[in-house]
Amino acid sequence: MRICSIGECMIELSNIDENTYKLSYAGDTANSAIYLSRLGAKSSYITSVGNDLLSKKMVNFLKKEKVNTDNIHYNKNKTIGLYVIKNNTKGERNFFYWRSDSAAKSLFQNINLNILFNKLSQYEAIYFSGITLSIYDQKSINRFYKLLRLLKKIGIKIYFDFNVRIKNWSNKKNAQESIIKFSQISDIIFMTTEDLKNLGLRKSKYITPINTKNKIIVFRLGNGNVNVYNTNKIEKYKFYLNKNVKDTTGCGDAFNACFLFNYFKNKKIEECLKLAHNLGKTVANFKGAIIHKDYFKVKNYVK
Repeated sequence: MRICSIGECMIELSNIDENTYKLSYAGDTANSAIYLSRLGAKSSYITSVGNDLLSKKMVNFLKKEKVNTDNIHYNKNKTIGLYVIKNNTKGERNFFYWRSDSAAKSLFQNINLNILFNKLSQYEAIYFSGITLSIYDQKSINRFYKLLRLLKKIGIKIYFDFNVRIKNWSNKKNAQESIIKFSQISDIIFMTTEDLKNLGLRKSKYITPINTKNKIIVFRLGNGNVNVYNTNKIEKYKFYLNKNVKDTTGCGDAFNACFLFNYFKNKKIEECLKLAHNLGKTVANFKGAIIHKDYFKVKNYVK
C-alpha cells in the first residue's frame, strides 16, 4: 500500500503531571501516517515546515518512523505550530493551540501543483482530514480540491477523515461547504456524531443514498457503536471500550490507519473494524498520540 497523508504535524506537549509536560510531535494525519508505516504501508507525509531546529527535529521524527518525507515543503519564513493537551480524570482531552502563523498553512500558497501532481501520482491513495482543510485559506482549499480531483481521475483513492475542529474555521458555513464538497470526491470517509454536531448537520440530512453511492462511510457513534454505510447498505457494529482510559489523543487516527491498511489488503469490513478498534484501544492506554514501539505489536492489528 502506497499512501500519502497531507496535513500539519506540530509540537505536542502532553501533561505527565501538574507541572511536567512531555515534548513530542503529532497531528492527526501525521499520526495516521506513522501508524500506517508501522503496520507495513509505504507511508509518506506532505506538509510545510520551517528551516529552524524544531522543524528539522520533527522531520527527523517522521523519518525514524520510516515515513517518507521527501516531498515536505520548507518555508524559511515560518515554523511549525504547537499544541498542549490537558487530560481530565476520564482521559478526555482539552487542546490549546498556537498555530496561527504555522508553515503548514502556507503549503498550497507556495507549491507548484503540476510538480506535486506528478509526485502524488505514484501513490495508490491520498489521506487528509477536516483539520487539514481548516488551516488553509480559501484559495488554498480550492487548489487542493483541484489537485484531488485530478488524482481521482487517474484512479487514486481519496480517504477523508472529517475530524471537525470548528474553532479552526473562519465560520461554520465555510466548514460545512468545504467538508461536504470534499466528501463528494472521497472513496472512504470517517466521521463521528461529534463531527456532525460541530458542523450543525443532521445525520439524516447528510447520509443519503446519493452521498453513500460508490463509497464507504465509517460512522463512529460513540460508546463502541459503529455504523458503516457501504453503497446504500447499513451495517451496524458494537465494540467494547477500555475501562481505564489514560488518553484518547490519537485513538481515532490510529483507528483510521488500521482500518485503511487492512481494507486495502481486501479484508472484510467487520475484520477491518475489529483490528482498528484493537489499535485504538491500545493507544488509549498511554499518554500522547504516538505510543512507544515496544507496546505496538503488528500481529495484533494485521491479519
